[in-house]
Amino acid sequence: MNHPKLATLLAGTTLAAALLLLAGCNEVATNAQAEPRGFNSPAPAPAPRHTLLSGTRIDVVLQSEISSKTANVGDGWHGTVQEAVATQNGGMIPAGSAVDGVVTGVIPAKQGSRAMLDLGVRHISVNGHNETVNASTESVIAGSTRARNLGAIAGSAAAGALIGSQVGDGKNKAVGALIGGGIATAVVATSDGYQVKLKPGTVMSFTVNQAVAIR
Repeated sequence: MNHPKLATLLAGTTLAAALLLLAGCNEVATNAQAEPRGFNSPAPAPAPRHTLLSGTRIDVVLQSEISSKTANVGDGWHGTVQEAVATQNGGMIPAGSAVDGVVTGVIPAKQGSRAMLDLGVRHISVNGHNETVNASTESVIAGSTRARNLGAIAGSAAAGALIGSQVGDGKNKAVGALIGGGIATAVVATSDGYQVKLKPGTVMSFTVNQAVAIR
């Protein structure tokens, strides 16, 4: 038995289902096109890290004066890396990298004792990243050979002039200046005016105390 109405109803239902299915496929295709390229691509690899080994030497050019007369423990200071420093695995700290340091010890000049300055490095800016670096240097002590080599105090020269004036004039004064440089420690220890003064442009050599990974 034929049922025209039933056939018409079934045909309409089939057509509606087909239209719904087609609309769903179009929506999926539209969403797929809206997704940016590389949506499921892996995240970029982090920048490689290189090891700054313990014992590495870093020469730093001071940017401002540091004096045992005015400095206090904890005071900050600034400088720049003088020459590029190689790190393990092919890394490099470029020359000119900014250095942040701190005064770790200070003794102002007074009679009977020698002035002293002790500095440490805390941070170095490497390729835009502020890296924590723990580095230290030998204390600078008034009257010491190191202080004279750094031009750190006027005391050694003044001591030489003082001794020279006692020895005599002319050539003898020059000899006296050399003697004064040799015994400046004793002269400084018995005076009250020889501060340790590190001038801008002074180059200080620091040694890394602990290995650190840097970018």
